[in-house]
Amino acid sequence: MSYQTEEQQVEQLKEWWKDNGTPLIVGAVLGLSGFFGWKFWSEKQIAEQEAASNLYTTVSELVGKEDTAKLVENAAKVKESFPDSSYAILSAFHLAKFAVENNQLDDAVTELTWVIDKHSANELVQIAKIRLARILVAQQKAEQALPLLVFTDDSGYFEMASLVKGDAYMALDRKNEALEAYKAADAAGKITANHSTLKLIIDELTASELTFNEAQE
Repeated sequence: MSYQTEEQQVEQLKEWWKDNGTPLIVGAVLGLSGFFGWKFWSEKQIAEQEAASNLYTTVSELVGKEDTAKLVENAAKVKESFPDSSYAILSAFHLAKFAVENNQLDDAVTELTWVIDKHSANELVQIAKIRLARILVAQQKAEQALPLLVFTDDSGYFEMASLVKGDAYMALDRKNEALEAYKAADAAGKITANHSTLKLIIDELTASELTFNEAQE
């Protein structure tokens, strides 16, 4: 009786294996493949980050030195080799700064627009928007700058954006709106606490607004 039971158990095991053995093997293989695939991907990501970091270190070491051609070359290489990294964004900032210093504003616009389009989810995009807006104001394209300067007042970039927004409104001769933007920047007070020029501008615009209102009455 015992032997018969064991024989039946063996047959049941054979049937079970027939039904479930192959899926189990496949599942195990896929599981191992997934593990080793993830491990390979993770190691590849780390290696790329290290390579990007090393290359960007070369760029940062060249900042402020006379060999600007080398800086531009290496910054462009970071962008080309590691376009999805934050190092590429920082390199684009260097290229934009170099372009502005050499009065190549269109090139600076290209670099900053690339950052905004390519890295829309990255926090550094906020800086790119403000810098691009400032350049557009300088190019007498203040109307195009305004949409880039929409920041909530709890944003860490609100104060600087408000300053540039004030400049944009001034360029468009929209002084009342410029005054409001400058006041918002002044109220934030982190960057502008000792900004005496800003306070003078606010005083002048306030006086101008009062004079205009009095003339209207």
